[in-house]
Amino acid sequence: MVAASATPKRRIGRRPADPEGVSTQDAILAVAEQVFADHGYVAASLREIAERADVTQALIIYYFGSKQGLFETLFKRRGLEVSNERQALLDALLARAEPPTVRELITAYLTPQFKLREKGSDAIAFVRMQARLHHEPDELALRLRREVYDHSTRNYIAAMERAVPGIDAADAHWRMMFAVGTYLYMLSGFDRLAEVSQGRFSTEDTEEVVRRLTDFLVGGFTAPSGR
Repeated sequence: MVAASATPKRRIGRRPADPEGVSTQDAILAVAEQVFADHGYVAASLREIAERADVTQALIIYYFGSKQGLFETLFKRRGLEVSNERQALLDALLARAEPPTVRELITAYLTPQFKLREKGSDAIAFVRMQARLHHEPDELALRLRREVYDHSTRNYIAAMERAVPGIDAADAHWRMMFAVGTYLYMLSGFDRLAEVSQGRFSTEDTEEVVRRLTDFLVGGFTAPSGR
């Protein structure tokens, strides 16, 4: 008769209990956020994510269904937080007796995204992951942007049409798309301000970035129509 082992075997695919109480799903998400930020969706591998999270690939599939399911869970987790906070800030502005100014609308739109820079490495990784979305498969990228950001962005465009005297719908939409492209570049971590300025200026101060970007965008939104 073979004696039973005194040490219980670890269940396949399970991660040891975290002393700080971090769940297995959250541990996987934290690692995946960094990997997707470093490599983008296409180049990232479940194998690397599993190794760095100390789990099996099978466990990732069990929780998230696929690499795409994992990516979508990550993107929606933080993206919806940003979009919902944007909408809450807009609702507060619209609830006041006096209508919001263009500067107030732009500040409210930008603030939730740039606040992520103050929330640690995981949030910064999401910012980089989001910036890379422009280089991911069109079907995935467009659908995620539409599901996460379109509702609040349309509401801001409508508010801009009311806030800018004489602006037409085409200008409001074009200018918002220019604004989105500009702030995503400044959030990407790949801006070249320090390099181009030979170290005289940098984008390390988040408040300065938002202030200068807001100044720029106010000018763009309030510029006379080109037609």
